[in-house]
Amino acid sequence: MTKRKLKPAIPNESFAPLGKVVANFAVLESSLDFAIWLLLVGNSSAEQRTGQIVTAELTFKNKIALLSSLYQHRFPTKAPFATLKEIRKKLSAANIKRNDLVHSTWLAGGKKVTTTAKERYGIKIEFQDMNAGQIDGIGDFISEVSAEMQEFYISFLK
Repeated sequence: MTKRKLKPAIPNESFAPLGKVVANFAVLESSLDFAIWLLLVGNSSAEQRTGQIVTAELTFKNKIALLSSLYQHRFPTKAPFATLKEIRKKLSAANIKRNDLVHSTWLAGGKKVTTTAKERYGIKIEFQDMNAGQIDGIGDFISEVSAEMQEFYISFLK
């Protein structure tokens, strides 16, 4: 019996940029986790496990909320928290962009289909042409947010 191979709907040139998005997001999430651990237990490698326990099962969105609450609690004199608000916005944007790419259905030729069904709006189906360059740009954006996140948590150590 001959095995049939399903031809992928995503153009070959888009696979590497999609991998870049996934890999860069993993680095971003690790940076977010580390920032939370610093706020929880300081820069103690002995206590790092406590931070890992807290963040292990949280969604990215909940990690952003936890970071925000811990930062405001730990540094109340830094109000109105402009830097925190900016990093929170960028973290949320990176999460939305990554989820949109990873959880979409792909049709032939690189057309991305996103289906949502929210209580407020009902079902919504969006079609978008997406080429390798656009996907690569999202990977770059996530990498930039990761660098900003690292700069943000380094400020805790000063």
